[in-house]
Amino acid sequence: MSAPLTGYWSDQEVYPGSPEYTELGFRADGSGWLYWASWSKEFVVRRFTWQVPAPGLLTARLHLTLGGQWSVAEGDVTHRVEDREEADDVVELGWAIGPDAELTLDRPLDEVFGGTRFRPVADGGTDPTLG
Repeated sequence: MSAPLTGYWSDQEVYPGSPEYTELGFRADGSGWLYWASWSKEFVVRRFTWQVPAPGLLTARLHLTLGGQWSVAEGDVTHRVEDREEADDVVELGWAIGPDAELTLDRPLDEVFGGTRFRPVADGGTDPTLG
């Protein structure tokens, strides 16, 4: 795995105030997830495995898509999974981390729910559907 890519990334700092956002998690064990959420309270998680076969090249195998509604009660955010779909999609992307620590992908990991510019999240994050 690529140490610079390992971690949690969000486009919320790139596009503050946007009604939807995308986050990416890359674990050192080669697993990861894409999290998309909207002010409409919908969310999608796409789980994947990943590797960096060459500098600047990311290969991800998307294997599970989960979707549903998120809610807030007494300050706690919960996610109710309503849809689950197995997948076997392989995506190859170019990537770079700039001097400002911004991760740039040459195209989205997911054409519908993905972004291309992300900043690191210091405290990391977790796949919200695993709790």
